[in-house]
Amino acid sequence: MRGRSGHAVDYGRGPDEWCGPSTLIPGIRGLTGGAAMTDNHGSAPGSAPERLGEYVLERRLGSGGMGVVYLARTVAGRQLAIKVIRREYAEDPGFRARFRREVAAARRVSGAFTAPVVDADPEGDPPWLATLYVPGGSLADRIAEHGPLPAREAARVGAQLAEALTEIHGHGLVHRDLKPGNVLLAEDGVRVIDFGITRALSDSHRLTEDGAVLGSPPFMAPEQLTGGAEVSTPADVFALGAVVAFAATGHSPFEAGGLPGGDPLAVAYRVVHEEPDLGDVPPALRDLVSMCLAKDPDRRPAVASLLRMASFADTRAQAAVVRDSEVWRSARRDDDGGSPPAGRRRSRRWRRRLAVGAATLAVLAAAGAGVLLAADRGDGGADPDDGSAPGPSADAPTAPAFTPWEVDWRDFGVQDAAIAGLACAPAAAGDLLCSAGSDVTVLLAPDGTERWRHLPPRDSAGGPGALMVGEVVYAPSDKGLVALDLASGDELWEIDAPELMNPTAATEDSLVLQNGDSTLRFYALGSPDPVGSWEVPGRYLTNVLADRDRNRVLALSRAESEGFPLELTLLDGTGREQWPTSVGPPPEVAGLLEPVGIDAEAAYFEEWDPDVPVVAALHRLDLSDRSWSRTTLDSAAEPRTVVADGIAYANDTAGGITAVDMAAGEVRWSVDLDAETTSALAVAGDALYFSDGDGRLHQVAVADGTRLAVGEPHPGTPGAGSDAWAPPPVVTDDGLAYVVTIGNTLYATRLDELG
Repeated sequence: MRGRSGHAVDYGRGPDEWCGPSTLIPGIRGLTGGAAMTDNHGSAPGSAPERLGEYVLERRLGSGGMGVVYLARTVAGRQLAIKVIRREYAEDPGFRARFRREVAAARRVSGAFTAPVVDADPEGDPPWLATLYVPGGSLADRIAEHGPLPAREAARVGAQLAEALTEIHGHGLVHRDLKPGNVLLAEDGVRVIDFGITRALSDSHRLTEDGAVLGSPPFMAPEQLTGGAEVSTPADVFALGAVVAFAATGHSPFEAGGLPGGDPLAVAYRVVHEEPDLGDVPPALRDLVSMCLAKDPDRRPAVASLLRMASFADTRAQAAVVRDSEVWRSARRDDDGGSPPAGRRRSRRWRRRLAVGAATLAVLAAAGAGVLLAADRGDGGADPDDGSAPGPSADAPTAPAFTPWEVDWRDFGVQDAAIAGLACAPAAAGDLLCSAGSDVTVLLAPDGTERWRHLPPRDSAGGPGALMVGEVVYAPSDKGLVALDLASGDELWEIDAPELMNPTAATEDSLVLQNGDSTLRFYALGSPDPVGSWEVPGRYLTNVLADRDRNRVLALSRAESEGFPLELTLLDGTGREQWPTSVGPPPEVAGLLEPVGIDAEAAYFEEWDPDVPVVAALHRLDLSDRSWSRTTLDSAAEPRTVVADGIAYANDTAGGITAVDMAAGEVRWSVDLDAETTSALAVAGDALYFSDGDGRLHQVAVADGTRLAVGEPHPGTPGAGSDAWAPPPVVTDDGLAYVVTIGNTLYATRLDELG
């Protein structure tokens, strides 16, 4: 609700809180609340005191269950919002103590997205608090009056809330009551208000008042409701995710049927025991919200990385303008060191899947989520850029007898394998190394049991996944990048890279990582010793393709102001430039070029349509004479092309595959295999492999696209709101396949058992 001035009046308990006993959730004895906030259209001028301290009260803005808010002004004419506590609460020693904490907490915070305290008298009769007046309604008001925000606006709100929380947490505080009614929408951004149940980080365990749990159930973290864990900064991250979901949909992800309001105890139960319903959340925001709403506080992202994610979340629906997003640019200005981000059946359903899937891949590419590479150094790795499956080393120990198995990725803390960008690669002796970006890196034994697990720092969301090179695994760490022993998971050494970003790659002799927007660092393989670096001042590195046979990399960078044009620079394994000048895209490119692979002769790219993120053509860049050639696709594909032996395979989620001879610039064949929600492709030997929406593994001949075999379904349980596609299967030289499904499982099977 809004007062006559438009100022959000929700310093007391608002309509998104309830009260009542609960026996559904252990630890809850009650949820305190009060009357809904009211307008004061008909109040008489004399109903408010004329002065309070040194301030003239002009009119009542509104009220909540615990207080009344007035518009006031100073002698000099500056407008304030003064919260006056109701007498019945002011006489309660417990409440007065809590109000003192609110005043103290609010005084400590003065960031760009909080309303600064001007004056207060917590010992007065009545107690009161004065903050600068914000001439705008609350987020709850905005949604009630005009409906949900577009994804771009919701992303902007998320970025600004993350910055507000950075300020709040930086002062050693946890807000504990972030909700739409406590988020004001000023002309220059949000303002977070009402620190009524804020607690210091040093005293952040469950706050109770006579057995009550304070807060607003749709926006409270599970640990607040149950008292089962410390209530600290992750609780605010959970609330931020719920608020962003509310902003984009108009309801809490824990409210039944997508309808706001309802039984508070039922909502609280769902918060603790059930997964959020993110079906209405725009695809651009789903993974951000899903990560924030993790039940386990330790699995939620830190606010610093959340700020980076929120700042580019809306670009997931517009892959071609990742660097041109105003949300992204404004977040860059506000964050001193934040990392930037960046078928055949043409039914409407297919179109929707195409757009969603392409957008998802775009953000995974921008964020570096879940990219696990196996370097080809005779250790069982193959070049991941060509889409082929790596095989075991010739001198590797013989693997034990194989028995099919299947695991659920929720057991490893991954709520949606497709969205998390889960990827796997075979290791020695039949082991399998899997990485889900900033969620987890795990080594599985030949029977699917866990050998070891590495959890990256909570603030690494948006960074690279793990990289396997020989017997060493490189993974994000608190310091930057840690080298782990493949067999044991033990730490070998650590590389100081405080601004570690995607991509991470390896040549024959060196490890290549990006530290900051514009710098590549090169390290000797097998040690933390630096061997060189390369910079592109004023530009943003977006990808690196590693040509391991020639010990070189192709670096891609884009301009800051527009997100293009693309520039390509060939470097050796120490960062020295190999071309006299950088290469730009060919003039006929109408959209955006994105890399898909590299070999000894050429680099390969997809051309994305400028209006819809689909692939319209493929390009080949000859690395010797730096000439371009272009092949137009007969029908649009999705941005997940793979290249093997100079042949590119473009496909879509409806089972369409097109094979293109890139050197000749000719389409070799095109087929429609009539499958639903197909994964990305893998190339191994004479066959292509992909999975479908039910987890079946398909085998296709590379010669003509003929389907050779299909496996049994493995549907699993799809993640909340996931409409992405699964990663490519992994196929080994000894006839095994490992398949990640959109049902959030990973299973192992023998190829000779396919039907």
